[in-house]
Amino acid sequence: MINNITISLKPLFLLAFICSQASVFGQSPAQIKKSADKLFKVFAYENALTDYKKIEANYINNINLKYQMGVCFFHLNRLDECIEYLDFYTKNSSSFKVKTNYYLARSYHLQHKFRAAALYYKRHLKSLTKKDPERAKFKNLILQCTNGPKIEQINSNAIVSSLGEEINTSYDEYKPCFNQRFPNMVYFSSNREIIDTTSGPNYSFLETDIYKSELLFGNWSNITPLSNRYNSKSNEELVCFFDYGYQMLFLKEISEGQKEIVKDNFNNNSDNIILPFALGANSNHWDGDHFFATDSMIIFSSNRPGGYGGKDLYFSVLSIDNTWSKAVNLGPKINSINDEISPFLARDGHTLYYSSNNISSMGGFDIYKSIFNDSTKKWSTNKNLGTPVNSAADDKNFIIADDGLKAYFDSDRIEGKGGFDLYSAYFRDFITEHLLSQQNNTFIDVLLDTNNVLVKNNRPRKNRYPRKTYNSARTKTIYNFTPIYYNAQTGESEGSRNTIVMLSKLLNTHEDAIVVLSGHSDNTGIPFNDLFLSIKQTEQLAKELIKNGANNKQIWLQGYGQNYPVANSLNFDKSPNQLSNKMNRRIQVNVFNIEHLNDIMKVNYINPRISDALQNDAYNDFKNQLKGLTYKIQITETPNLYNHSAFDELSHPTTEKQPNDINIKYLVGLENSFSDIKLVYDKAITMGLANAKIIPYIDGLRITEKEAQTKISEYKDLSDFLEWKAK
Repeated sequence: MINNITISLKPLFLLAFICSQASVFGQSPAQIKKSADKLFKVFAYENALTDYKKIEANYINNINLKYQMGVCFFHLNRLDECIEYLDFYTKNSSSFKVKTNYYLARSYHLQHKFRAAALYYKRHLKSLTKKDPERAKFKNLILQCTNGPKIEQINSNAIVSSLGEEINTSYDEYKPCFNQRFPNMVYFSSNREIIDTTSGPNYSFLETDIYKSELLFGNWSNITPLSNRYNSKSNEELVCFFDYGYQMLFLKEISEGQKEIVKDNFNNNSDNIILPFALGANSNHWDGDHFFATDSMIIFSSNRPGGYGGKDLYFSVLSIDNTWSKAVNLGPKINSINDEISPFLARDGHTLYYSSNNISSMGGFDIYKSIFNDSTKKWSTNKNLGTPVNSAADDKNFIIADDGLKAYFDSDRIEGKGGFDLYSAYFRDFITEHLLSQQNNTFIDVLLDTNNVLVKNNRPRKNRYPRKTYNSARTKTIYNFTPIYYNAQTGESEGSRNTIVMLSKLLNTHEDAIVVLSGHSDNTGIPFNDLFLSIKQTEQLAKELIKNGANNKQIWLQGYGQNYPVANSLNFDKSPNQLSNKMNRRIQVNVFNIEHLNDIMKVNYINPRISDALQNDAYNDFKNQLKGLTYKIQITETPNLYNHSAFDELSHPTTEKQPNDINIKYLVGLENSFSDIKLVYDKAITMGLANAKIIPYIDGLRITEKEAQTKISEYKDLSDFLEWKAK
């Protein structure tokens, strides 16, 4: 019998209670506070905070109210406000609540402010008795804060993106899985709210079920639970698919707190079968996170006795008598005194990814990688994947996609919707260990063949460049902007600090100014992949500009991938030219809406000189075509990497967005007249791009229909566009 994680569910009366408290109109401040306090006690933090805000002014001297609001902010991931309220509470309270230091420590930790977090963890640790079992946990967190800055410098060579608001909710979404038979479908588990219309209006409850979502036009959509065959009124969690997707394993709640692994043939023509799963491999302790290396080899996590501490990773194989062999611990290079969970073995059979909350983590569970050596029959020292794949929150259930360019995982990091969310990581290079076809020779085969098994016995940051009003009598300010170049492997900018500093100053000084950051790549990668990565590259710069005080509406991001190089990538002998590749990997800066400031400022764009032999005119030709009025076709919006045959058949593929937008706009085509772009639009519609729409631009900057109305006298062609839109 398998013991697995018990899902913590809020009682059904909680949601009914929240509904009963929905209306507080006409109540006195005391009544509202009483209602809010009840909500707070049953962990309904969002509803409680709404009520607390209504009466905050009436209880200005109530220090405990500040504490309760701070705790609400913490659980809602509003960490700056949490710190502000709890800091006020600590300075003014005569009866200090012990857990305050924990909330402050965790708030700083999740924001990667490791020094401040360690300080408050130590204060919390001092409040615990010497026999308190929590002491080990907080000592571990303090050590993670010490290592955090080092791990933060490790670059994952990846861009991390949420799977989007359609999938992720304020509840938990976790354990992403894919079925080979349905490549455009993601399956996952979630404990989201269930609306039961059969039990009357407003009746709902929380239940863990298995869901699926389909990738359509680059967006994960049609999120639906699997049928009642898989999801009952109890709790189910997905484990994996195997046998080419024809069989599914999932955890089924047999009784409260007790689960069994169930095998299903994943069709509608057979009954569920309780799998006699782990005869010989099971324990009377926690076993879970099973990963099938093959249909007869499993790697899993367990807290059974005899391990190195906490949960360890083990393997077991299916014997000829159809029972599982005794579980074998993977050893001290993998396992620690803390917890190791969610294993994933790459297709080479020797590279293991897993999550651990050991002391070298930057906080909670980080994702690690270790490689098995056939000669020594030992694992390499584990390697932390670094940021942005890892964070100071819990990052787990890492799996690599078949293309070897992206991975999926779940995390409860602060930028999420709440609880655990699903994320994708897009890597700049192929994960080569996963490009090999599945081989019989896994690390388990090597160990078994040789009979040599592993055994053990703060407050929001102030703007760095505060906004100012300008004096028309002052000397004209000169801004010199060069392209911002970046490293191919890490994405880090190289030698562009002056441009970034001056750009921050301009945007903060002149609130009407708009900057377009255009990302470009070299031609060493995959074109459609680089189209996505190039706009993600501009996001990194935009975050820094906003951190320095710029406004989201002042910045437009565009990604062009390999389309418009400034230098030829090959020498005369056809060998790669590294200097050219470096010049092509760049972010171009263009500032708009500053014509009225000509008397007080001047902007110069300085590009490097390129020899005639290496000069590529693609970018200059493109810039000339952008002058004046142009049109493009927007074919979809999605937070994910998107590929379509339109990128091959239609010219000028582009991506664009504003920094805080979740979705990326994918576009094709570039024409100077409406009649020409209408032909491109018609072709896009015939290719099945039903969401296609025509977008006008002036000098390369997108304009709205309202703005187009004001430009008709200058660009008469816009009248044809507006007339067509009005139909």
